[in-house]
Amino acid sequence: MKKGSFKKERFSDKIIQKILEKQNYDQYSIFFFFIIIKMNNDNTNNNENLNNFNFQLNRFGISFYALGIEQYFYLDPSFFRGDSFGEEDDNLRGLRQSLRRDRPSPREKQNLQKYLQKRTEPIQNDHLDQRQPYIKVTSLRNMNVNNQYFINEYGLIGSLKNTNSKDILIGRSHRNQNQDLIPNDIILPEDRVISRIHCKIVCKDYFRKDQILEQKYQQVLKYINLPSQIKHKISQFLEEPKNVYIQDLASNCGTYIRVFRQEPYQLTYDNKFSIGSDTYFSIVLNETNKQNAKEIDQDFYRTLKMLSCLKTQQRHEIHFGDKQKQQDFQQQEEEVTILTIKELYSKLKEYNLPILGIKFSGQGVEQNKQQNILIGKQQNQDTEEFYIGRGTENAIKINSNTISRKQCRIKYSGQYQQWVISDGFQDRDSANGTWVSLSTVEQSDKKKESNLIQLKNNSEIKIGDFILKVELVKGQKNRCGEQIKEILSV
Repeated sequence: MKKGSFKKERFSDKIIQKILEKQNYDQYSIFFFFIIIKMNNDNTNNNENLNNFNFQLNRFGISFYALGIEQYFYLDPSFFRGDSFGEEDDNLRGLRQSLRRDRPSPREKQNLQKYLQKRTEPIQNDHLDQRQPYIKVTSLRNMNVNNQYFINEYGLIGSLKNTNSKDILIGRSHRNQNQDLIPNDIILPEDRVISRIHCKIVCKDYFRKDQILEQKYQQVLKYINLPSQIKHKISQFLEEPKNVYIQDLASNCGTYIRVFRQEPYQLTYDNKFSIGSDTYFSIVLNETNKQNAKEIDQDFYRTLKMLSCLKTQQRHEIHFGDKQKQQDFQQQEEEVTILTIKELYSKLKEYNLPILGIKFSGQGVEQNKQQNILIGKQQNQDTEEFYIGRGTENAIKINSNTISRKQCRIKYSGQYQQWVISDGFQDRDSANGTWVSLSTVEQSDKKKESNLIQLKNNSEIKIGDFILKVELVKGQKNRCGEQIKEILSV
């Protein structure tokens, strides 16, 4: 026997109404139905207060739970497990899982209410004018085209969304108390790793028709003596860019953008990356060359040795871009320390040397090789590339079949004066891509919305198993002859 008690609140007719809405009754449901009526009648003189009423729940409780009114009880979760009454049947298990899945999370309640305001006037947007700028989004799953979407200045063409948000919302089908509410423009097939409202594309600037210039540029153009046509060309060059952005809305699995082989991505502290099917790494230390900082000395090597001699999961692999310094480090004796990783990192920051700390997790990562330190050269010189991949020749080896032999490469760039990452090898891409999260590690942990990240033409967005390819189309200008034909045909 399992015990349950009614919640400490008035027992109103809402419970009875909830049962009456159900059409398929069995003997257990009817049993509980009459018990509730009796308890309700017995307590009418006691303000319907059942706070002190305890009821012995037995197998009938399963049928009561199946009615979808378990929220009126304090129930022990083990009550519905197989160890109480034998294995639960498939129908009950499916119902229990669907109830849990449809229950809104705290994030949906707090952060997403602004996207759930119903629109009062519908927008008719069913025509694509290819002469005007538009955005094409192609959805792929397992390299197969799943769907194509087109966005113009009025929004997504053919969208079923009926909320007030002007941005293009992406997510799986949103379930709420108001079944008529549809907040998403791009609705992805049901996938538990995709949030109900996952991310959004912000494109209002891309379709902006008015020129926006900074105040200083406006004053200069006002007083210089140039023909108006030249001023117009200059203003087009100086105006605020018409960019498209994407933002993660504190989703469960995150939103990622592909890192391309020929376009190095500049690393920043707290970046998070995804490679393969389930392998991740984040940037935990990011230092560049600094003026008035220490030069390499014996304490520098000792600090690195302390990091390499920590306990299994805290132990660091040390990689030098200079082979001579790598040999000098290997000749150092082991160092035992009571300092924390944070304190050791602080000591490394005192030196005039590019240093990058990377922390790995997930599939194919050995416990004693989760933490890695990459050390560049002095005087803003390019380092040799540190490769990450499945091959044994790589600086950082990941033992996973979904990782390419040379998955990606990291180096300190003298041109950018920053650490950068590129996908694949010099002449070929990795099989499954290298992806950077829109959200930092801190934003993901605290369930915060990410910053706005600019999308470029042919950018690729990863959401769960889906990849969205974004094409920014400037539109097609008609030739003079075509314009004359249009005028004559009117």
